[in-house]
Amino acid sequence: MEKLYIFTLLCIVHYAAGLNTWEVLQSKSNLSKIRQAIQAAGWDTYLARTSSPTLDVYTVLAPVDSAWGTVDPSTFTSNQARYHIVRLQKLTAVDLQSKTKTASVADNNPLLWFSYVQNKVYVNQAEVIGSITTASNGIIHEINKVLAVPSDQNAGGYIDTDSETSEFKSLVNGLPGGDVHDALYSFYDPNVVHPYFPVTVFVPNDVALTKIANSIKSELKNNTNELKKVLESHIITNNAFFTSHLRGTTAAIGTLGGAGNSLQTSRNSDGSINVMVGTSSAKIIRGDIAIKNGVLHITDNILNFVYSTMWSRIRDEQSLSQLASKLSGETEVRTGLQSNSQGTYFCPTNEAFSRALAAYNRLSSSNRTQILKMHWLSTTRTLNDLGNGNSYTTASGSTLTTQVEINETTNERRTYVMVDHVRALVVRSDIGTKNGILHYIDTILGLPYRTIPQEISHNSLTMNRMNILLSEAGLTSSLEEQTNQWTVFAVTDKDLVAMNKTDANNQSTFGRILFTDNRYNDLKTKIVKRHVVSGRFYTDGVTETNTPNLVTQSGESLVMFRRNNEFYVSLVGMQNTEAKIVQRDIAVTNGVVMVVNDLISSGDPELSASTSGSGTLTTSLALIFTMFIFLFNEKRL
Repeated sequence: MEKLYIFTLLCIVHYAAGLNTWEVLQSKSNLSKIRQAIQAAGWDTYLARTSSPTLDVYTVLAPVDSAWGTVDPSTFTSNQARYHIVRLQKLTAVDLQSKTKTASVADNNPLLWFSYVQNKVYVNQAEVIGSITTASNGIIHEINKVLAVPSDQNAGGYIDTDSETSEFKSLVNGLPGGDVHDALYSFYDPNVVHPYFPVTVFVPNDVALTKIANSIKSELKNNTNELKKVLESHIITNNAFFTSHLRGTTAAIGTLGGAGNSLQTSRNSDGSINVMVGTSSAKIIRGDIAIKNGVLHITDNILNFVYSTMWSRIRDEQSLSQLASKLSGETEVRTGLQSNSQGTYFCPTNEAFSRALAAYNRLSSSNRTQILKMHWLSTTRTLNDLGNGNSYTTASGSTLTTQVEINETTNERRTYVMVDHVRALVVRSDIGTKNGILHYIDTILGLPYRTIPQEISHNSLTMNRMNILLSEAGLTSSLEEQTNQWTVFAVTDKDLVAMNKTDANNQSTFGRILFTDNRYNDLKTKIVKRHVVSGRFYTDGVTETNTPNLVTQSGESLVMFRRNNEFYVSLVGMQNTEAKIVQRDIAVTNGVVMVVNDLISSGDPELSASTSGSGTLTTSLALIFTMFIFLFNEKRL
């Protein structure tokens, strides 16, 4: 794979023969902002020099114009501009894959840090996005972020003076020197090999540490061995790992704490990063603070130190205040969450409760208790345990199943949990406590609160076009009502858009005809109604042999069936109309939503005839137009 990546990079190198580095920058329209900043710093003249083949050699790490956001290049300091320039080296793509650091030409020559993760090269927090231009006296690499000049302080100095880290400073000062101090105050000397340089440090902020009772912190400080183990778990030595690296890696990373104290990373649904040591995890809330001896990340929790029960963590977490309020009145559940028995609790966030509060308040007291028990497992399960298709019995006796989806574009992993056909996304994972693990979720399990059109609008696969079709077919008002139950097979926007594309002969496909040509409104309505069935139906009972028939609003019959552990739906008695169910059994207040990857109509002869007719008309018009042009030219001749 590495050889393939190298080859790919080499294939997109642009050679600007005869042009110096500054002239190349001037020729690149997408690098106007870094060019403006470099010129203001007076380094345009340096990049234009070619008199010395050894001294006049440069590498420019150039943020593309779209990377600047609200940063104004006219306010860029000379030092900021020069941090994007390396002198005396012409670093090729291959060089960047193996290099870990190099000095910039900014004041005091602060270091740039490189990493190579999953076939991507990063410099500090920026990705080298591939376009490379070689000049006569240097090379330019385009990057997707503007680089921040490192602080003149090392990690120890930063912790000593930052307003958010005084509590962590107090813990560090509880140790009488040793490895932790040596690592935090490590330094760079090109003539001396420092055993810990560079470092990556994860620092819990004061808000996180003030949640810990003073008596517990005093006990920790008085236990030197335990304190040393905890602090060492926050430090990675001999590497500067920015979030760009942490976001891309799945491998365990060794910490100063040694064997048994490796650090794992995972991504939350909002793109933020969790770091985990042992059973405790922390979210990076302010990352990529470049410092003199590496990089520092501010987190919302202490690592490798578990001090709370599941209940006390929920009670003290601001984003779970609604859940805490509900649990405070449920003695059985609350008592269990603060007992010594190990377990896992899936915690609906305040946003989850705000969306479903009306539905929750309509429940009886006993049903509310059951709902809260649906979120509780009697065993500990980390995010990695929650594999696709796993199932667990909850404290309510219900079955909780897990689903894992991988984004095709970003390769991002999303984990969902489902109880009674209500699905929730895990938005924050692996919060370790004394008696178990907490996962934060975006929906209350077992409690439908959306109508069918609302679910179609808010589903993660995006189906806004399907709602438009349902509205045009006159079905929306019925699907909003609570008096009847419906099952709807909804097609994603992605698949509907694909149907609207033209073929190789520029003839309109049936998708374009149905969605843009008013002559086929009746046929369109019929097709849309094929996706709506009266009644609530799930795939639970569907097997290879048990294939239930469903009557649609068009008066036709659908059949749901299972093949190779996947579920499909098609019209009865009509070939080539099957669609794959890609998300199944989504419970809503008035029925069920099934997400399918195609219209349940592709092989409909009536549709094919309409498509053929449109194509024939298009072809005929094209022939007439061609003949007209031919006769016109003949007449001119």
